[in-house]
Amino acid sequence: MITLEDLRHALPLDTLLYLVDEEGAGVLTPEGEARAQAALREAWGEVESYLAQRYALPLPALPEVLRAKALDIAVYRLALRRGIRPGTADEILLQRYRDAVAFLKDVALGKASLPLPPASAPAQPKGGAKVQGKRVFSRESLEDF
Repeated sequence: MITLEDLRHALPLDTLLYLVDEEGAGVLTPEGEARAQAALREAWGEVESYLAQRYALPLPALPEVLRAKALDIAVYRLALRRGIRPGTADEILLQRYRDAVAFLKDVALGKASLPLPPASAPAQPKGGAKVQGKRVFSRESLEDF
């Protein structure tokens, strides 16, 4: 899971305030923290929806590449509250979101892997299908056909 502390390290304070300070207080208020926490939860939920296709959750460790992608998704979700303006730096946030989702799709499809300890490696498919039952047709029973 990504945290508010991760978000604080990823963004300059003025950028974080721009994204969450709807009251114009100029500081990170409890309301702003709540908005940030909600975006972090939503972003992590989106990340896990892709990871669950290949990995047992929760993950035993959070790889930096995954932390970065999850933060890109959270920042994008916060920016959506203000609106993405064409022709501005907001388009970079949109592209980073798209890149993060593309990476997660690759992970889900097995085209990319996460650097995790061996015990949490992607699940390997179990053997083939097993069929049980009584054989109805045989070479002998169909002999006259």
